Amino acid sequence: MAKASRGLGTLTPIRDTRTLQDQVYISIRDLVASGKFEPGTFIREQEICNQIEVSRTPVRESLGRLASEGFLERIPQRGYRVPEITIGQLLELYPLVSALESLAGKVSFRNLTPKELDKLRWLNGCFREAVQRQNVDEMVTCNNRFHNTLVENCENRRLLKMLEDLRSQLGRLEHWFYSNSEHARESLSEHNDLITALEKGDPRHALEIFEMNWALTLDAFKKEVQEEEEIE
Repeated sequence: MAKASRGLGTLTPIRDTRTLQDQVYISIRDLVASGKFEPGTFIREQEICNQIEVSRTPVRESLGRLASEGFLERIPQRGYRVPEITIGQLLELYPLVSALESLAGKVSFRNLTPKELDKLRWLNGCFREAVQRQNVDEMVTCNNRFHNTLVENCENRRLLKMLEDLRSQLGRLEHWFYSNSEHARESLSEHNDLITALEKGDPRHALEIFEMNWALTLDAFKKEVQEEEEIE
């Protein structure tokens, strides 16, 4: 049975009207993707308007966009609902993101500047601190920023937009994955190896590490899913 919304207290008022619709969209999308709203929860248009203090138009347009992208279900006469999506279904997206990031990395890794390498070191330091505090939300945020920095110089805006859209849908999967502290520590080590290869001016080896890590992570995901299913 579908669940009524229990309140959207985690949303904060949006003040920057220059990008109002995008901010509304990203705010709701990230909460849905991270699993903050349980499957079956209804997302009420007016309730969101009240919480983030915006008019109904950008909220309505954002909810429609989220429904078209599969983040929400449109229920006639009732509004929008968080769909029931299993971890196994989310895993289907993972090879797509892996392939696109590898494609972007082939160009971007050659174009990374010393300043961007410093940023990667800093982001991995932030990730380390989040691991130490066992703050899964921060781990996911730092990991996403790390990956965005890696590929942002790929010289293909459309590819980056595709990656952004797909990676945003992996939020729930990554929250589940990083809840395991062993996975988080392994990811931290893999980031270090990748940065070291880039700092040595070896983008080919860096790409090999990158692709190998994607493959190992996917295997770890599959193993976790299989173990969960056996328990159930």
